[in-house]
Amino acid sequence: MSTNRECDALARYLVGRPCPADVADRYMRAVNELNLAFSPVEAAIWNTACALGPLLACLDAGVALWNRNGAIRRRLLVMFALLEATPENTDRFLFSPRGVVAHVGTLIGLLLAPIAMLIGTPLAVVCLAFGRKQG
Repeated sequence: MSTNRECDALARYLVGRPCPADVADRYMRAVNELNLAFSPVEAAIWNTACALGPLLACLDAGVALWNRNGAIRRRLLVMFALLEATPENTDRFLFSPRGVVAHVGTLIGLLLAPIAMLIGTPLAVVCLAFGRKQG
């Protein structure tokens, strides 16, 4: 998967917006400096998840539970930190009053979370078993 598509998929998943070019550059620099390369199995799972948004949420849930120190989880956290530090995304991390529709959306997300964990757990276990060992 191309870098721009990966960054854009992550940004849309994390903040609901496309990834700014400067954030994508910093993300790739961080991935290289932190040596967050993937094994072939991890790369296949990652590319599929980035192509399918709901699968990315499932993978995130799975690696948060089962593979916290793996490259996938660390890449997600790097992008999250970069997006949070971007002034254009400040509004995504500040409290704001919400309407009924937003609360219903949150409730639906909470109800779907166990399903995401059920789908993400096998993916995370495969990544744990066949992934690169982080040093």
